[in-house]
Amino acid sequence: MPLVFATLQADLISTFNSMDSITENGDKYCADEMAAAIKKYILTGAVSTTDSGAAPAGSYAGAGVGTMSINDTALASDLLNTFLAKYNDDDLATNMANDIDRACSTGDPVSTLSNGTVTFPGGSSAFSGPGQGRLSGNKGTIEGMLKACFSSMKNMSAGGNALYALQLATAVTMYLTAGTINVDLKLPFLSGSGSGRIV
Repeated sequence: MPLVFATLQADLISTFNSMDSITENGDKYCADEMAAAIKKYILTGAVSTTDSGAAPAGSYAGAGVGTMSINDTALASDLLNTFLAKYNDDDLATNMANDIDRACSTGDPVSTLSNGTVTFPGGSSAFSGPGQGRLSGNKGTIEGMLKACFSSMKNMSAGGNALYALQLATAVTMYLTAGTINVDLKLPFLSGSGSGRIV
């Protein structure tokens, strides 16, 4: 199933609306809920890669399919630190973008199963093996959209939560779908690499 930004938008606006009645620990609530919503959303995406390398018997070519799952606990901690720093709007946008990008590019949040063909002298056969990797995206996409959003919200007397949810969901979606997934095929089954995207 492909990413549908409206699902993330709905979770975010629910979080922002709930914050209107929170009098204590609002920053932590927002960080926790936002991180959980982003992780839930990323898990709905479909990762696909084109892979090449070697298997024990010969050369390998195949295609990987899989999912991406971020560490929402780490993202929530980073977002909380960003919120507690009380940055101005532009710096808040920059640091939120950094936090989300770090969650997607740290460790190996992408897992795939590659299915393809091993070619060896005299023939070929079907073969498969796992891959692990990460997303490389343009965090400036998130930063730029959040800066514009925060600027617009200064002049709004109503509808700020809806605009914030829409812009953040759109920015995260654009960041993810425009990024490149890079995976390493894992020994002892395969060696090599693959690249692709999440949709």
